[in-house]
Amino acid sequence: MPSPPPPPSPFAAATLTPGAAASLLARCASRAAAAALHARLLRCSHAFFRSPYLANCLGAAYSRLGAAPHAVALLRSAAAKPNVFTHNILLSALLGSGRLEDARRLFDGVAKRDAVTYNAMLSGYAAAARPDEALRLFCSMGEHGVRPTGFTFSIVSSAVGSARHGRQLHAASVRHGMTHFDAVVGNALIDMYRRIGLLRHAACVFSCLEEPDVTSWNSVMSVYKDQALSSNVFECFWSMRSKGFSVDGFSVSTVLSACSDAKDFAKGDQVLALCVKMSFLTNSIVCSAVIDFLCLSDRLPDAAHLFRGMPTWASEPCNALISGYARDGLMEEALNLFVASMRNGVVPTEFTFASVLRWSSCFGLMEQGTQIHCLICKLGFQDDVIVSTALTDMYCKLGLTRHARKIFRTVVAKDLVLWNTMLLGLSQNGRGKEALGVFRRMLKCGIQPDRITLFGALSACSLEGLVTEGMDIITLFKDRYHIMPSLEHYTCVVDTLCRAGMLREAVNFVENKLPKFSDATFSNILEACIIQGNISMAELVAEKMVVQKSRSSLPYIILAQTYGARCKWEKMAGVWRSMENQRAKKAQSCSWLCIKNHIYVFTSEQILHHGQGATYEVLDLISWDMMDQPKKSEGVGCLQLFSD
Repeated sequence: MPSPPPPPSPFAAATLTPGAAASLLARCASRAAAAALHARLLRCSHAFFRSPYLANCLGAAYSRLGAAPHAVALLRSAAAKPNVFTHNILLSALLGSGRLEDARRLFDGVAKRDAVTYNAMLSGYAAAARPDEALRLFCSMGEHGVRPTGFTFSIVSSAVGSARHGRQLHAASVRHGMTHFDAVVGNALIDMYRRIGLLRHAACVFSCLEEPDVTSWNSVMSVYKDQALSSNVFECFWSMRSKGFSVDGFSVSTVLSACSDAKDFAKGDQVLALCVKMSFLTNSIVCSAVIDFLCLSDRLPDAAHLFRGMPTWASEPCNALISGYARDGLMEEALNLFVASMRNGVVPTEFTFASVLRWSSCFGLMEQGTQIHCLICKLGFQDDVIVSTALTDMYCKLGLTRHARKIFRTVVAKDLVLWNTMLLGLSQNGRGKEALGVFRRMLKCGIQPDRITLFGALSACSLEGLVTEGMDIITLFKDRYHIMPSLEHYTCVVDTLCRAGMLREAVNFVENKLPKFSDATFSNILEACIIQGNISMAELVAEKMVVQKSRSSLPYIILAQTYGARCKWEKMAGVWRSMENQRAKKAQSCSWLCIKNHIYVFTSEQILHHGQGATYEVLDLISWDMMDQPKKSEGVGCLQLFSD
């Protein structure tokens, strides 16, 4: 019995109508399927070339499936007369294949443009990081009578980088009546204002929205979190839930981060319970926020237990736990987790490298830091500005400013954080003139400085003793950038005056500029008095600090020694009593030592972990040798001791 004939193919030319072909093209899930259907359509050329409809559908399918060059070749060779849809599809295909200039020439040659045409070209400029062209094109829309859509404002808002352009775009959206009623436009404006630093404007946009959605609530909570307004974040979260909105992973992770920033662990535990109740812990973003919260609330074992219970490893929880380990001084565990995450298939992100490099530099781990740098180059992250900033910071903290400057110069698009990192790194390494040179170049590049920039510039002036230039910088920041100096900035000015030997002017500056007593600032002046040998000024400053009931031990010790040298025993005893009553203590510091793969942290009162017996025996022998041997043979005795 002969076998039945095979069923007709859905691509058979006899069964394909233009509508059926268009439906099949919309459902194509691979380039091969689109190419097979294309071959069938070519067999019935009368149906294919009669109108541009099927050519547009096929071009859109190719473009959607990542074969933009095929779409370009098809649409340019089609015999049918192109229409506005053909131009829009061809424009998107050219942009998808990276041919921005060709797309612009096509755009300029199109006689009839609609909002889709402009949106495609605007998306191309935004993706190519060419905001000026995007803004000019947006302005020309109105001149040609094309009304922008909500998607238009979303695209342009992503290209805005200045406050002036942001306000202009906001005004245009108000004129078109989209700010209050279109949540998509409102969300785009909130995100834009947050990115350019106008956080109050972002909150105002949210308050004017008639019908905010979940994204709107999440965006404004992020704005309040950036402003460190934790109470506003909590209020938004409760309002969001009370109005019937369903919170998502981004909502709870933002609130948990706010709890961590505010050290409000009671509210954090409530949010953590909500995460467990709603099964949010399977979300890697939420899990990373929970791990960070547990680490900051001194529950590192719980954070590690949660991490080990995750079904799959992800980069965000790994980053959070690495930071938690390093924050507690467990750098060995942090590096081990970093290595284990890569062995488990987790590709490090720029935030992973930033976290590891930050803590490696804090512990002075030069060898590990350079190894991580090699890995960064191997994985191709050396051009990322976040990673470059972390590398610059690491090398500055390790004292390798030449390496830091080399990395800094290779970054093409330097942001404010990278400029500040280089500025502070040079200042911390005693290179004040170089730091001021970086500061001047930063202002010439048009970078908007912030408070950290002011601190770095004043620190550089302090190193060089440039009093006049430091005052000019403060005036510049007040008048041009509207940044008022705070206590840390005034402390830099005081250090500058002290280094210049202007101790009396430093005391007058503190008393006139600071609204209340600053223990740290007066301590700096007192130390400068001692270094410069100005005993009378040191006594005056120490008396001021004792009257203000300072918690530092330095002024009490200075006054007690001064009174003792003058045989004023009662005053000396009174100073010691005041020191006891105030419980003044010397600041306790620590040191760390890296031996192979182990890091040991210890204070001056602690016994060394390794070889303490032999160490103290050698120290006793050296002490005995220095005290008992004749002066001229002291050096010989020590050398003989070590040679034996």
